[in-house]
Amino acid sequence: MHEYAITCSILKILKKIVKENKVEKLKRIDFEISSIAHIEPSSIEFYYDFLTRDDDVLKDARLKFKKKKARIKCRDCGKISEIEDFFSAKCPRCSSRRIKIIDFDEIRIVSVEA
Repeated sequence: MHEYAITCSILKILKKIVKENKVEKLKRIDFEISSIAHIEPSSIEFYYDFLTRDDDVLKDARLKFKKKKARIKCRDCGKISEIEDFFSAKCPRCSSRRIKIIDFDEIRIVSVEA
């Protein structure tokens, strides 16, 4: 259900972009989703379609999602690496599970095509 709140935040950002750039119609929006985020792209699409059904500028835009690995730093050896799954994450150098997430955006807009 948190996808609803995320989609509302996305729409707020998109409306600002549309207003600032005097966009008449959005065609495509590209997103990156962290591999460790619990976000369902299909839910974002569902809420986007529902919330934009009466907005001629935003409705019918294609949403594209790409998974992005999260970056971690080992607290034991200092190695920085990428992970796909937080629950089985460990340092590839020393196998320590004492890690810190250093780069984590659940979802971010990469580009917008008008």
